[in-house]
Amino acid sequence: MCGILGYVGTGFSVSRFAGALRLLAHRGPFGEGIAALPNGAIGMTRLPMSGAAAVPLPPQEGQRRVAYNGEVYQAGCEIHGEIRLLLDGLQRGVLPDGMYALASWDPQTRQLTLLRDEFGIKPLYYSYQPERGLLAFASEPRALLHLLGGARADAEAIAQVVAAGVPLEGQTLFQQVRLLLPGEVLRFDLSQERPRLCQRQRLATAPASEVDSLDEQLGETLERCRQTFRPCALLVSGGVDSNLLGSYLDPQLQRFHLCLEGDEESLLPHPRLQRFELRQEAFMPLLRRAVGNFGGATRMSSLLMYQRLADGIGEQGYHCVLLGEGADELFWGYPRHLELWRRRDAPEPRRFAAAWFGEYRRKAALLAEPAGRRVAERIEELAHEALGQGLEAAIGQFDLHYSLEPLLRRADHLLMSRTIEARTPYLHGALAQRAGRLQRIVGDTAKAPLVALLEQREKRWQAQPKRHFRLPFERWPQALGEMRRHLAERLPALHDLGLEGLDAPSVAALPGDQLFTLTTLSLWQQEYGASL
Repeated sequence: MCGILGYVGTGFSVSRFAGALRLLAHRGPFGEGIAALPNGAIGMTRLPMSGAAAVPLPPQEGQRRVAYNGEVYQAGCEIHGEIRLLLDGLQRGVLPDGMYALASWDPQTRQLTLLRDEFGIKPLYYSYQPERGLLAFASEPRALLHLLGGARADAEAIAQVVAAGVPLEGQTLFQQVRLLLPGEVLRFDLSQERPRLCQRQRLATAPASEVDSLDEQLGETLERCRQTFRPCALLVSGGVDSNLLGSYLDPQLQRFHLCLEGDEESLLPHPRLQRFELRQEAFMPLLRRAVGNFGGATRMSSLLMYQRLADGIGEQGYHCVLLGEGADELFWGYPRHLELWRRRDAPEPRRFAAAWFGEYRRKAALLAEPAGRRVAERIEELAHEALGQGLEAAIGQFDLHYSLEPLLRRADHLLMSRTIEARTPYLHGALAQRAGRLQRIVGDTAKAPLVALLEQREKRWQAQPKRHFRLPFERWPQALGEMRRHLAERLPALHDLGLEGLDAPSVAALPGDQLFTLTTLSLWQQEYGASL
């Protein structure tokens, strides 16, 4: 796991670039380096996981210099072998199994290539401003904003977060700063004075060889994801996904679990389980830090939970943890999957969008017009376009972009704030391609293949209702009160962001999930105010 950085433009400053690279030191405290480009540079910080041998950074492969963040899951590969597999995959048009973001400079073709893995496990932000002759990118927003010298708030993306809880179509809350989409490749021609985008494409992971059963496949994939010379632990939530992973692992492997004040536990007993507690009294200070590390506003109250986990795991000295992320999206584990599948016919766009974004039109009413109307219409346009591919494809598209990618980025930014690599076995091997061919819903049972496998492997397991990994606001009155007071004090600043319909009575009436989204927006405005 590493941090990567790049800048091409006439205003290139070595000292500013070095300062931006220092902002990624937590992603790679075991080495850093810079390589020159025409009118710029690429840089990299390193947290070695597959091998500890020292290498020049960014690594050189032939004539190419490659800034690389992530892992390719190929037995026996260290960093140079992983980079060769990625460069070969780019040439062939199919990607190797792994999690990565990459920037490759080829002096022969004078091209700079940016790449993000198929599911978006590793983040990459970029700003391409052809009118200024500027291209910049980084693993995290703070470093990119330092390179750019700041950015304006993006009113359209802010409206999207208010209504949907997440920016749409790769936008961020900063103008002219975007996320590379999952599986996206961008190629820039640097042969002229100004960088020019010459190709944009989407690539998928090469089909993996399958074994006879889901049981064998998951065990094989988990073993591949565990390969590191560093101690590894498992995050345990108490649900199907983490318990199933745990059934394959050595009983002596460390487990970590987050206990929420006022919440009931449903954990199977384990001798190597360590608990971290999250109490309401820590809510606002911890949330402020989490928003700063995440670099945006969000509806995901698990943001706070991941910051607490990261702090606890970091204090224990671990740099690698296994997560159950991706199982709900690939194997259909959410209530929305049950509801949509029971009907079988494609719903109208409003109802389909509501399955992901809730009452987005009611939330959009807080925005000044025409912004509120426009964001609601755009959400419905996206739903209509997705449904044109068929129901299953539409579910997959919305799950990837508006559920899985934000969850993965949350895990990356919060865990990496304490130099911890997250590994996600459900997103590797042949599990994704196998999931699409299985009967994922059986009767009233979502994620049926994984539930059946867990019942087979863990006799102590008892079926229970789906428990979302989120804060129990209905039992956290202190946190609700803190958010209401914070928003009431910040009304003028929030009006400046376009929330003209937000006033003291509406703040007093907002439900917990919407309070959380708006509180993260306000904290983002405060934490990043110097860059706006």
